[in-house]
Formats: sequence, C-alpha cells, structure tokens
Amino acid sequence: MNARFRELDGLRALAALAVVVSHFTGAYNSRYIDDPKPIFDFPQGAFGVQLFFLVSGFVILMSASRARKPSDFVISRASRLYPAYWLSLVLAVLLNRLFQIPHSEMSLGETIINLTMVQRWFQVPNVVDVYWTLTVEIQFYILIFILLLLTRCRISDRLILNITVAWLFVALAVAFWAGPFSRGVDPQNVITPVKLVLNITLAEYGPLFCCGMFAYLSRRDGRRNLMTFVAGMASVVVSGLLHSWLDAAIVAGICAAFIIIVLRERTSWLMLPPLQWFGKISYSMYIVHSVAGYVVIKLTWPYVGRDGAIILALVITILLAWGCYVVGEKYGSSSARRFLTDMRDRRVRSGGSNSAPE
Repeated sequence: MNARFRELDGLRALAALAVVVSHFTGAYNSRYIDDPKPIFDFPQGAFGVQLFFLVSGFVILMSASRARKPSDFVISRASRLYPAYWLSLVLAVLLNRLFQIPHSEMSLGETIINLTMVQRWFQVPNVVDVYWTLTVEIQFYILIFILLLLTRCRISDRLILNITVAWLFVALAVAFWAGPFSRGVDPQNVITPVKLVLNITLAEYGPLFCCGMFAYLSRRDGRRNLMTFVAGMASVVVSGLLHSWLDAAIVAGICAAFIIIVLRERTSWLMLPPLQWFGKISYSMYIVHSVAGYVVIKLTWPYVGRDGAIILALVITILLAWGCYVVGEKYGSSSARRFLTDMRDRRVRSGGSNSAPE
C-alpha cells in the first residue's frame, strides 16, 4: 500500500469538528451553568474521540511497519505531538490565568507535570480537558515501541494477532468487572482503584486501536480480515458494559462506517478540499479549541447571542489552530525531528561498534 490513504485526513476532520461542536454547545454550559444554552446540543460529538483512536490504530501500525529502527518510531511520534502540544499548553495557561475559567484551577507543579503529556498516569488534572486522550495515545505508542524493540522492527501479522487477542480478552474481562462501578457515572467520578485498572489496561479504548490495526492490515492486503470485525464488536460490547447500550450503538455506527471506508477503494467525499484542509489542522484544532473557545463564547455571547458566539469561537479556533499547525506542526515538528535525529546519530557515532543495537 504505497499511495497515501487520504480519506484518513477527512475522517480526522470529522472527528475534530465533532468534538469541537460538542464542547462549544453543552460542554460549555457544564462549566458556565448560568449562561444561556445554545439552540441545539451535540453531546454525541464527544464520540469523535473513538474515531480518532480507530484512525490512530491504522496509522501507527502503518508507521511502525516502515520504521527501520525503534528510535525512528519514537522520533516520529515525539516530534509530531510535543511541539504543538506545548504551544497549546502555554496558550491554555495564559487564558486560564487571564479569564479564570471555571474548574481550571491548577498549581504550578500540576502545570509542569502537564508538560510530560502523561499527567493522567499520576492522577494529575489536565490543563485542557482533551489532553487525557493524548496520554491514552502514548500508552498505545509504548506498546508498539516495545514490539519494535523485541522484534527488531519486524512486527509480524501473527504477533499482532496474538497481542490483539490477549488485549481484547483483558478489555472484556475488565469491562465486565468495572461495569457496575462505571455505568452511568461520570468518568471523573469513578472510584480510584477502578479508574486505575481501566487506565492501565486501556480496556475501553484498546479494542478501538486493535480494530484500526487490523483495518490497516485489511487495506494493505486487499482483503477482509476477520479480526477487524471482532475488534470492532469488542469495542461495542466494552462501551455497553462500561457506559450504556446507547453509547454502544453509537460506537457500533462509528466502527462500521470506519471499516466500510477502509475497505472501499475510494471514498471521494472525504477528499473534498475543505475536509482535507481541516484534516491537516485537526490535531492543532483539537488541542487548542477548548479553552480558547470557552473564552470567546464567554466574552461575546452578551453581544452576539449564544449561537453567534459559537460561530465566532469556531472562526477564532480555526485561526488559532492554523497558527499552531504552522508553528508547532510544520516548523516545530521538523526542527524537533532534526534535533532528535542528530542526537541519536551522535550517540551512535560516539558509541561506535560497542553501541547497543536498536
């Protein structure tokens, strides 16, 4: 599979826009409870996260299959995520301090820990509410990195199958156990021991990554891989056990649509220029929209109305996302990649023949 699968950019765009709209409607009012409500609410937009994880499973296995060294994978992922993330973190801290967004109080130590992107591991609050998903991504990256190390960058389909079967079994077992504690409960209010087990095992999101990985294998090989459907069904069951069967139905629709698009040779509407452009800036839009959007809505709704404020927030968020993409993703990522690659190469040269193999 040499040609770029551009439909993924369209899917990223849809996922990011769905999350943004969900936050600018009902999620905003969960923070500013006395402000007027918009003409419509879109809580289902939060399921854009599930679509992101499906796409990530596809893309990360594809990236790992092209890595010649485990460090290539690490450099690729770190340079891709961190520069734009740090920009969004600085912006969020400044806006939180200037406008005192409700439920955003945070100590200096907690803010510093957020620089790592893995604050969720230490039960430290996120500066931006969407950051938790990036910690989940990193856990998945670590698993792939370990596999690259153990196999010397020759991850076989058989190994992926074995890992996936074990992961799905653990996810289902944990979901059966944790369901009574999490069903109908805000994820932030799940008791700590249960939350830790869910976080460590990625019981809710692991099946989505697995579905994405097997979707990649299906497209690469040009044939349906049964495990794509098995992992998709596991994602649905886990969602039902941990949350509700309505949630499970939405996840089923997302998984089905994703699998159908992957198995199709071409899905033209996903390659429309606006969707492709939004797909390009989707990561930056995802990490900058929340705090910036809340501030814009709060400042402008008395003058343009609640729904007009949403439109203004979307416009300003898109502009900020474009700036974050240019500075953080284009310039920052390429600079970080060169820096990390040079560091790696210097270490290898200095170690000479005695350096440990990668």
